[in-house]
Amino acid sequence: MNPIKILLFLVAVFMLLAGTMLITPSEGVKVGEFNFHMPTFGEMFLPEKVEYADVSEIIEQQFDIDSLAELALEDGNAAGEIDTASYHALVESIHKIEITEEGRENMAGFFQKLKSGQLTRIMHYGDSQLEGDRITAPFRNKLQSKYGGTGLGLRPAVQPYDFVFSAVQTNSDNWVRYPIYGNVDTLIQHSRYGVMGAFSRFAPLTFDSIPFRETEFYEAELSISKSSISYNRTRQYKKMRLYYGNAKSPVTMQLFVSGALVFTEILKPDVDYGIVSCNLPDATDNVTFKFSGYDSPDVYGIELVDTTGVIVDNIALRGSSGTIFTQADFKHSTKMYRDLNPGLFILQFGGNVMPYIKDQKAIDSYGRWFANQIKRLKQSCPNAAVIVIGPSDMSTKDKDKYVTYDYLPAVVEALKQAALSTGSGYWDMYQAMGGYNSMPGWVNATPALAQPDYVHFSPAVQRLSPICFTMHLC
Repeated sequence: MNPIKILLFLVAVFMLLAGTMLITPSEGVKVGEFNFHMPTFGEMFLPEKVEYADVSEIIEQQFDIDSLAELALEDGNAAGEIDTASYHALVESIHKIEITEEGRENMAGFFQKLKSGQLTRIMHYGDSQLEGDRITAPFRNKLQSKYGGTGLGLRPAVQPYDFVFSAVQTNSDNWVRYPIYGNVDTLIQHSRYGVMGAFSRFAPLTFDSIPFRETEFYEAELSISKSSISYNRTRQYKKMRLYYGNAKSPVTMQLFVSGALVFTEILKPDVDYGIVSCNLPDATDNVTFKFSGYDSPDVYGIELVDTTGVIVDNIALRGSSGTIFTQADFKHSTKMYRDLNPGLFILQFGGNVMPYIKDQKAIDSYGRWFANQIKRLKQSCPNAAVIVIGPSDMSTKDKDKYVTYDYLPAVVEALKQAALSTGSGYWDMYQAMGGYNSMPGWVNATPALAQPDYVHFSPAVQRLSPICFTMHLC
């Protein structure tokens, strides 16, 4: 090929690219879901250096403060003195809960109940960061080891997530889960979803406007058993409670432990809310439920717990922004909350609004909505304390760089104000993990403590002490 033509072709290509670079806005051009970018001349020849937060010291400090304290209290040997110094240094570095005087009074009631030996429940709500029990599990184990208690807490009849750290659950194929958030089934004519934000059924939906007929007989099964990688206390079930309602016909429920039938009950029809409970044989670590009837109840949750000590529920709501509480039927939810009797709510939300927040007005609205969620919970459970955990750092890809979402610090501030204005505590996960542009440090840690989506923590985060993720409550 003629060298002159090759040169002219290359010059034409270069000029075309240069022209495209000049006319393309710095924020790119949105084409459907794709954002088309071109580098500027400055980025081509003087690339901008992104400053990531140094989180190495934060990560290195995540060891067990309680274990260290026990060593420090050993008879004054040299090792004990060194440990004491380390302990006090670590205490100073802990990112503490922000709380008002009203919030302190509310928390004092919770701690009094916890230390008195009464059965104490903590309901840990959150978005997909909580999936698999990866954050709640070490918190639960720490509290149960200190104050007693065993078991999983409240669980959905249909577990919607692939990986579950604390138990193995299987269901027959005819179970369907109906959430109050996300992809809501528009055929549902009520808002009685229970306190887990979803109910499950094994028979088709029924409607008050259509006369019910016993035409088809349904059978269903679900099993919950210990996980080989769970904490030992999580594997011990001493009491079962099943929360249900809305069946149009009696349903027989049988409960099996290690294949042996231990309990049978007829679930009542035409009640909007009911409970079935029984004590379990010693050393129970697996249960199987078998249901049969011409309809299915709406199953709001299954509880496998102890009769004393601490219960910690893991309620992961993938895709939720934490504004489900005011959507649910207040009287119906309150009945279930009163039976559960939580002493503390932990609300860990904020991450799911980040891709959709475009201005300060939207942030202010979200803060008001979230404050209303806390108020609704306090209406149902006036004696319960509340702690809000804000979102972690989250990175979005800006051309070839990962940077913190523009409005994340403002969302953090809005959630903090919502918490403090309602007499709740606020724990700032964003600052605790290093603040602006800290997520890459967690992704690139060895082993990786966050996933390559630069949003979610990895299962390895369980290696860390609950100092970081459970605010050193105990």
